[in-house]
Amino acid sequence: MLDGYAPLQMFALVEQFNAFTFAPTASPVKSDCGALLTPDYGFGDCPPLDILVVPGGGNVLPQMIDPDTQTHLRTVGNAASYVTSVCTGALILAEAGLLDGYRATTHWGWIDTLKEYPSVDVVDERVAVDRNRITGGGITAGLDFALTLIAEVVAPPVAQAMQLIFEYRPQPPFDSGSPDKAPAEILGMVRQQIDAQSGDLFDYVKGKTAA
Repeated sequence: MLDGYAPLQMFALVEQFNAFTFAPTASPVKSDCGALLTPDYGFGDCPPLDILVVPGGGNVLPQMIDPDTQTHLRTVGNAASYVTSVCTGALILAEAGLLDGYRATTHWGWIDTLKEYPSVDVVDERVAVDRNRITGGGITAGLDFALTLIAEVVAPPVAQAMQLIFEYRPQPPFDSGSPDKAPAEILGMVRQQIDAQSGDLFDYVKGKTAA
């Protein structure tokens, strides 16, 4: 939920933006934390997009293999001025071919999976900007992504104002937010959780590129 709704909260306060959500239908969608999220539009009545933002989640394989979702994203993405993602949303875009020829990033736990798409130049960055493609890393990187996008599309002072309004000055109690800084036992535990959660997804992508 944080992948999509953290940027959405910021975008909603930018007067130059008309931010809205869409899904296959306008029926409520259960997020990975259990909260119900109600899209503004379904695919059938979704207005044209200047900026496509695709959030991720723990398991995005259903969105990657759903033909209607992939077709819709290709249609709106190819017409949009900016194609963007947060976290594993980059995998959904990569599957749609919308990151071919671009630098892109994703959550550190799925970096190797994104590298299975040979036409994507995968980088390990908090936010990767390549022309009109902007991709954010994992989950909380959505805030950095949102500020980067606002600065790019509107103006840096507007992004700075949003950062101040949100009092975004991270001071986490631990310095373990990346694999190279987390204690080895914590990294191992989290890696096991990610591998268990994303095994089918990785097998799908690996199988495609090996075929």
